[in-house]
Amino acid sequence: MLPLVAGAVPVTYNLTFETSGQSIWNTGSSYTLDQTNFIGAAWQDQTVSVGGIIGEEDTNLINPLRVTYDVAFAACTGLGFSASTCINGQTAQVFVPALGSRPSVRSCGTWDFGCQLKRAGDLTRRAAYDTAYSACRLGFSSTVCINGQSAKLPVIALGSAPPQYLEIDTRTGAVIAATTDGRVGLEVGIKIDSGSVDAKVSYAASLDIPDTTALTVGSTLSFNPNSLLAGNNMLNTTFSSMQLSVDAVMELSGSIDAEACLALAGCAAGGTQFDIDERAPILGFNQDGEGGIEILGLPPSALNLPVPDGFPASMSVGGYADVTLYLPQPDATGGLDNASNTLKAHGQDDLVDLIVDIDNIVTSAAGAPGLLGGDLPPISIGALDVATFSYDIINVGMGPTIDLVQDFELDPTLWVTLAFDHEVEILGNLVTEFTSMWDLLPDITFLSDATIVTPTFFLTASLLNQTALDFDLNFIIDLLQIEYEFPQLQEEGVIGIGNVLNKGIDLFQSPDLYSRLFDLQGFNALGGDAFTIAFGTQSSLPDTTVTRVIDNTIVLEEIPAEIPASGTLLLLAAGLLGIPGAARRRQRRAMHDAEVRLVA
Repeated sequence: MLPLVAGAVPVTYNLTFETSGQSIWNTGSSYTLDQTNFIGAAWQDQTVSVGGIIGEEDTNLINPLRVTYDVAFAACTGLGFSASTCINGQTAQVFVPALGSRPSVRSCGTWDFGCQLKRAGDLTRRAAYDTAYSACRLGFSSTVCINGQSAKLPVIALGSAPPQYLEIDTRTGAVIAATTDGRVGLEVGIKIDSGSVDAKVSYAASLDIPDTTALTVGSTLSFNPNSLLAGNNMLNTTFSSMQLSVDAVMELSGSIDAEACLALAGCAAGGTQFDIDERAPILGFNQDGEGGIEILGLPPSALNLPVPDGFPASMSVGGYADVTLYLPQPDATGGLDNASNTLKAHGQDDLVDLIVDIDNIVTSAAGAPGLLGGDLPPISIGALDVATFSYDIINVGMGPTIDLVQDFELDPTLWVTLAFDHEVEILGNLVTEFTSMWDLLPDITFLSDATIVTPTFFLTASLLNQTALDFDLNFIIDLLQIEYEFPQLQEEGVIGIGNVLNKGIDLFQSPDLYSRLFDLQGFNALGGDAFTIAFGTQSSLPDTTVTRVIDNTIVLEEIPAEIPASGTLLLLAAGLLGIPGAARRRQRRAMHDAEVRLVA
């Protein structure tokens, strides 16, 4: 490339591009935002417990009967009685001498006087035996009388030894434990139709037309293009019609378990489980498309409330909800931000103020007064009530003040299409037309003595729309309160998980309802006067730098844009303000690198 000669003449085009009536939501002129946001609290494995149980179900204790038995058995055997006698016992018996067998009487001949004398002695002994036997038989058996018996003392039978240890239930006390998972709060649904954006983007686009009097055909020139956002730059949005719904959401699951024990009597358990999935309408606006208002799912007249006449509309249903509904018009107005070199606009307006008793609303809507608690059956051991308790799963009140916020950022890029009446060489290609970002216009090799160059300027622009609910929130939860009494232990009280959110919350960084970076279309193109690059003589300047508005018929090759996701995912990317700019820069570079509008 030849160095720029000292006689180069700067030329500046003052360019103004305008678009109007474009959608604020996406590329084109018609779009509907339909989003739902949850405002509330969610928790897992929240637990509470009170009390305790001591002792064991199977406790080994020394058997006092065994101790007594062992003492008695030792005393019995110490007196000389056998183990069998001590175990089985014995009755008392007196001494009985053994009579033996009945004496026999011998037989003698008639004349055997010696035998007869002895026989007389036999008869005497038998008579004495019979007398003694008859007397003995009055109190004893024939066996005892014949064989006799020794004297015996009475012994009480101890029987078999009882077990050395006893297994008994020593558990004593009571315990209540509760656990819960869930979420509770408000679900805000918002549907917004159309909405429009108007923008005006002004550039000062400059180039240097070199002195070509000393140059020859085939010289490569640089125009040193540069652009600056200057002049009248404007970004305005107009909000549109809206539908709004606010529902109370209550999803709760968990259990309450209680157990009470008395020593020797055993234990008994009781409790309950709950699984609640309820929602109830709080506020509806324009759901019918005709501007109607509903509170608690009913028109105000059905609740004997005056029908609102205009906005803000305030309504109160005692014990349930106080509502003030606004008609938000967060029209955004802005202009050039010199720090970012983009156009920015901000708009914010009131949406709704609420004070709601969610548990009261949900219970009434479900038609189940005991849905969130009550008395539980007592726990009994036999006929004895050992525990009574009641519970209240949740009390929750919310007081959100909700605004609708919109932030817009327009990032324009200036392009040019150069038409040549003779072929030139650009990036190694022979062309008669070339399209490029103005600031990245490459060097051009001119192959003719004189070449007429006609510029057409146009604009590409990306618009970032971030629409969010901005709210201050007073949120009080009294979670899982249990009232209990253990009459046998003379204990009573109240336990609870309490407030899972123990202070008011300012959720000024609430998740976006909508966040999208998209192409903003509808900008006009601007035709500039031609200038001539001539070698061996002075090149000519354009007759005027005033441009004329023409239809933009130039279509660039579509390059996939890196568009941030909507909602919570965008916030979790931890770079809400940095991501769109980086995406736009990568997109612009990719578009330019891929641009192949080289016309031979």
